[in-house]
Amino acid sequence: MPRILQISDPHMVVPPAKVSGLLDTAALIEDAIDRILAEWDMIGPVDAVLATGDISDDGNAASYDLFRHQMRRLPAPGFVIPGNHDRREAMRSAFADAPYMPTSGKLNWVQDIAGLRMIGLDTLIEGSGGGEIDPDTADFLDRALQTAADRPVLIALHHPPFASGIRFMDDIGLSGGARLETILRATSQPVLVLCGHVHNTIIASVGEKTAISSAALCSTFPTDFRADAPAGFTTRPGGYMIHVVEAGGFRSTAISLAKGEGPFAF
Repeated sequence: MPRILQISDPHMVVPPAKVSGLLDTAALIEDAIDRILAEWDMIGPVDAVLATGDISDDGNAASYDLFRHQMRRLPAPGFVIPGNHDRREAMRSAFADAPYMPTSGKLNWVQDIAGLRMIGLDTLIEGSGGGEIDPDTADFLDRALQTAADRPVLIALHHPPFASGIRFMDDIGLSGGARLETILRATSQPVLVLCGHVHNTIIASVGEKTAISSAALCSTFPTDFRADAPAGFTTRPGGYMIHVVEAGGFRSTAISLAKGEGPFAF
């Protein structure tokens, strides 16, 4: 019963820098990893930790080093995909010793873990907030699915292949989504699509499959569906997710990083 822990959007910067002059993301990820480790016996065993993009906020090599230092604290192998804030070559260099990381081209990869096929997709368009499933990435995904045999499949990409309803994020959403939908509709095995980018947990259907965006580690975007909703973030705690493969499908749990007391007896 494979179990994958998903984190997203840490937006690492090197102290004393802060994201938007406010978010100390180095401290925030340290606190998040502390919480995850404190809950490890409750949520485990975990087969892999998947980070769904915006690892760095500025693509700085030292920010990736800080992220790797925190990931090494978790007793499970880690996997990353790029987000719109990442820089492809800096990220490739930072994770060059990871066997799954391609040595050239887009950072698309396939890894089989505990009977599960994990497929990481690179939707990064350098210099743009939006992302893309280009023809080469679509072909890569199609081949990876066709060779998955009867394994359940987890597909990870940063940009959600659905509209979030948050206007300023949908303005920098995913293009080429029709390619993904066509491939998913032709796939018979259980598939779960995971993403980040929108700093919220949102569940949608894409190509007759379930797609879920994870909350972020560093901030939350207000759920504001008004056409004139202001662009911005809140410092409300985000969270992480646990995805478990069960007979015939998946079970996903969103876990908040908000602090509270308990548990208390009923």
